[in-house]
Parts: sequence; structure tokens; C-alpha cells
Amino acid sequence: MTEPVFPPVCTKLAAQLTSGPTGLRPADETVIDTASIQTALTACAPGQAVELQTKGPANAFLIAPIQIPKAVTLLIDPGVTVFASRNPRDYDATADKTCGTLTTSGGGCNPLIRANRSDGAGIMGYGVIDGRGELPMLLNGTPGISWWDLANQAVSPLTQNCPRMLQVSNANGFTLYKITLMNSPNFHVSLGTDTNFTAWGVKIVTPYDARNTDGIDPGYSSNVTITNSYISDGDDNVAVGGNNPPGASNISVMNNHFGDGHGASIGSYTLAGVSNVLFDHISFAGTSANGNQNGLRIKSDVNRGGLVQNITYSNICMQIVRHAIVLDPFYMAGATGNLVPHYANITLENVHATTEGTVMIEGHDAAVPTTITLNNVQVDGMKTSDLTQRYVDYTLGPDPVNFASMLMGTGVTVTDNVSTSNAPYPCPSSLFAPIAGELIPGPARLPAGRALAVDAQVFTTKAVPYQTYLVNLKKDPNATLTLPAPTGTVTVYDGAAVVGVASLSAGALVSIPLRALPPGAHTLTATYSGDSNYPSFVFGNYTVAVCERRQSPRRGSRAVGVCAAR
Repeated sequence: MTEPVFPPVCTKLAAQLTSGPTGLRPADETVIDTASIQTALTACAPGQAVELQTKGPANAFLIAPIQIPKAVTLLIDPGVTVFASRNPRDYDATADKTCGTLTTSGGGCNPLIRANRSDGAGIMGYGVIDGRGELPMLLNGTPGISWWDLANQAVSPLTQNCPRMLQVSNANGFTLYKITLMNSPNFHVSLGTDTNFTAWGVKIVTPYDARNTDGIDPGYSSNVTITNSYISDGDDNVAVGGNNPPGASNISVMNNHFGDGHGASIGSYTLAGVSNVLFDHISFAGTSANGNQNGLRIKSDVNRGGLVQNITYSNICMQIVRHAIVLDPFYMAGATGNLVPHYANITLENVHATTEGTVMIEGHDAAVPTTITLNNVQVDGMKTSDLTQRYVDYTLGPDPVNFASMLMGTGVTVTDNVSTSNAPYPCPSSLFAPIAGELIPGPARLPAGRALAVDAQVFTTKAVPYQTYLVNLKKDPNATLTLPAPTGTVTVYDGAAVVGVASLSAGALVSIPLRALPPGAHTLTATYSGDSNYPSFVFGNYTVAVCERRQSPRRGSRAVGVCAAR
């Protein structure tokens, strides 16, 4: 898998709205940019992008639902925020206009962004899409309750009609790259029967108590990659499902940081089957107040179950995760049916929960046990009362399992192949800090002597809880869902040499002028100094070739060295 790149641009659209720390001005809530963006997307040639830019202080767009065409990318620049309309009438999917209400059937809202049969399309850029799920809906200009308040009011048999942020359906090769998604009223990214989907360097930041705000749900798709991303939300961080044929298969979720959320999940719908799923090199940084925090999770029941097989969770670190491991074939209490969940060939390898958490590993019955291998699995501080198990065939080793002596009970068998005394998988505290950064690449090649500045952004990867935000709002009308902005400095290095330093502003996006670089290839990295809220860390990797030019009596100026073949 190679890192995506931004496509060439067909059209550039300049922002007309200006957002501040609390978002748009009330007077701007009707200045909709939907038509101009949709027109540009529709007219764009395949393989190109519509770029949304700042213009002076203007840095925002406001949209109602749009459609991404086949092979076209929406490219959102650094510093640009695309806000979702707060008017439920903009999202109505049915003639009875139920979006923004409670009904028994649901399905009353179109998504903010739809990509149906949009092969080769994508959403990219270092900008932000903000769903504004925390703010009151605006019906005919009159504020009501928020999307998230509506979700909290939904009690069976009623369900909330809230729009998803992005729905990708029947698409091959859709890509999310570098984009930040925030505060969706419902799921952030939902897939359905897609192939070759990629999410790379995506940031999803939403409160843990914003109900049903899943991060990325691959659904019943195949050949999916989710990598180098930060996901913190109010439901599953990632949820693989198998609701419809052909089921879900060949899914890789690697090198990601999960904050709050309900875990690296499979289910609950698995009736069409789920197979060949890898969760690898993932950190989970929970919050003690979040009672729904999960780590590694497979969930289903007889109303929706099927075969879940060849699943691997490897190189996993967890901190403050209340339910560290959950394999549950009885997800919905009182469920009826004959779709029995079957979990087979499940592997947990190099898994370390650094704080106490519960473990549930269950099979459905003696005829359909769960088969699982545990190799170097440790839950620190675990007690017998933390473990629930029945109808499980365990294989242990070759590395230790710190709760091996507790594995016993109804329908439980243990094959102990432990042959080493290796230490638990290492999980440094830096993995769990709610902060990250990235260098925003500039030109790949640069003439010698030309000035270069690089942009860097240092961003928080969790949100203030929604209920805390509501309390804060009563005391401060300018309260937001963002954690305290990082302060301090960003230093840019060329190898070991310092080539630029700048202080962070409240916007967390900073341009750093660099001293002149000599001809040759240069790989730039950065460090953040840390402050009273956040630790220091190293980030970024930007390679630039500085081109020396020499005069030739016959041919004039020509590039030499690293640029000669370009």
C-alpha cells in the first residue's frame, strides 16, 4: 500500500465566510455554498480535484448535502473548515420530512456527503469538516435541540433521524487522506459494499458521549485499509460488519491511535460473514469517566450472527480501557432467532492493557465454541472477577498470558504451549497523549537560494465531553468542544541541524521560515516542545530536493545533482 497523493486541481474555490473559535456568525447560517461546490465537482474532469481555499480572513464554507462524482476529489486546504448545515430540512430523505425527529423506522436523513458509485473519488486535504452535532438545529431560523440531544432522547422503539457525515456506497477505490472530521450528528464514515477503500492520516475528533458517532465503519466491504489515523468518538472507533452478501473480508486497520470510543470492533451484524481482518499496531487511550470504553471487541447475537473467522489483533497497547477484550455472542439481551454467532481462529498477539480492565471471551454453546489463540497477552492488575468466559477453546503461547491460571469454567478447554518468559509488549506513555502533529509538505524540488517555509500543525486528538461542554456553555458563551490549545514551539530539523523555529498560536497551524538549504536532498522532521498540558514529541517527514543550476556555454542553465533527472 502506497501513500496517496493530492491530484491536480481543476477548480479553486475561495472561502467567503469567516469562522472564529466558536464557529460561524449567526448571520452566516444561511449563506450556503452547496451550489458552487456541487457545480464545480460535477464539472471537474476525472482524476482531478476541486480545491477549497482561504481568502484573506475568510476561511469557511457552509454546505447542505453534496454528491462526490466518480474519480473526482474534494480537496480542503489547511486552515479551511467546511461546516454542515444545521437545518434538518436540508437533509430530508423522504417526503414526510422526518429528519431531525424521532421515528420508529429511521432513515429520514440524507448524509452530508454522499459518494455513490464514486470509483476513484476521494476527500483529501489538511482542512476540517465539522458536522456541528453539538449545536441546536435551526428550523426556519429558530434554534431547537441539538442533533446529539435528539439522539439521547431515542428510546426503543424510537430512533433518531440524524445525518451521517459521509456515506460511501458501491464504490471502488475511494480515498480519505489527511482530512479532519469532527462532531458528526451520526456516523462519521459509513461504507456499504465498497472495495479498495483507503483512509490514510485521517483525524476524527468527537466527544465520547456523543451517541452513535462511529468513526469509520467498513461495513460489508472488502480490501479496506485504515492506517496512520487518529480516531476518538462516541461509538465504535472502527466497526467491521457483515450485514449483507458478500460480507466483509480482507480489512487492515494498522498504525492507528484510538482515543475514546467503543473499540476496534466487529459486528454486531455478521450474518453474511466476516473474514481476514487485521488490527495491528493500535493504541487505545481511554478516559476514566467513559463507562462504555472498549478495546478489542467482537459482538453479535442469534438475531444477526454468522461466521467470524481469521481475525488478528496484534501489537496493541491500551490505557484506561474499561472493557479491554470483549468477544460477546449475546450482544442484544433477549434476542431471538437461529443466526448463531461463531467466532473461529481469533488471534490476540502482543496485547498489553497497562491498566485494569475486564475480559469477556465467550462462545455461544458447546456445539459452537469460540476458538482463540492468546500469545503474549497481559492485562495489568486483572482480578478473577474481571474475567467472564464459557464455551471457549484456548491455545496459549509461545509467550505468556498473565491471566492463564484463571482460564477455566463451563465448556472451557486450554492448550498450553507457553515456552518463554518474555516480558509484556512495551507500551510507552507517549502513545497515550492526546496530541499529535504533522508537517505539511511544500514543493518536492526547490531552486538553490530560494526561501522555503513549511507549515506545521499540532492538534489535539480528543474532545471535551459533550455534557461537560453544556455545563461550560452556561458559564461561558464561548465554550467549545476542543481541548486546551497547545502552546510552545515547533522546531524543524534537517537531519540534526536546526533550520527553523516558530511559536504556536491558538490556531495550531504555523508557518515556519527555514534558513537556506544547500543543494541536495533534505529530509525535514520536527519536534514539539510540549507545554503544561502536553508532552513533547517528534513528528513529520518532508523530503525536498534543492536544485543547483550551472551555466553551460552551449545549453545555458541546467539542473544538476539530485534534480538532474527530474
